[in-house]
Amino acid sequence: MAETGSPLAHLADISEPELVLGFALAPLWWLLIAVLTMALLYLALYFYRRWRYFAPKRQALLLLEQIHRSGNDPTQINQLIKRVLRHYQPAHPALSMDSKHWQQWLATQCTAALPDLTALLYQRQGNSDAKAALYLFAKAWLSGYQAKAPLQTGTQEAEHA
Repeated sequence: MAETGSPLAHLADISEPELVLGFALAPLWWLLIAVLTMALLYLALYFYRRWRYFAPKRQALLLLEQIHRSGNDPTQINQLIKRVLRHYQPAHPALSMDSKHWQQWLATQCTAALPDLTALLYQRQGNSDAKAALYLFAKAWLSGYQAKAPLQTGTQEAEHA
């Protein structure tokens, strides 16, 4: 006689497919990921170097605020502008100019109004409005300075032509 058992006993277990643990990307995707990673690293390095390059300019702006709070000495502000210019362009001809030509050169560098430097630098009692204007000029000049001041003004170029 035939065995009379449960028909369920004759069924085989259900076998599940193997679990795929690694997801393989096509080589083109790996290349794209590598290129994007290199581009991001390059941009991060570029902006870090730029940030470090302009650190003296940021420091000069902070020092300008301290000078302004401590009494707004025009001599210190003038020296601060020259120090920044000397740091980024040590051989710039404006550094060796007399005060008249220095003022003319500075006036061409920024759209802010520049007061008479000779009166501010060489008089004992300066005008407080002129001191405030010099502070505003210095702040605008430092904020807009990109470490590439032109070597000559338009009037000097006309004289040399």
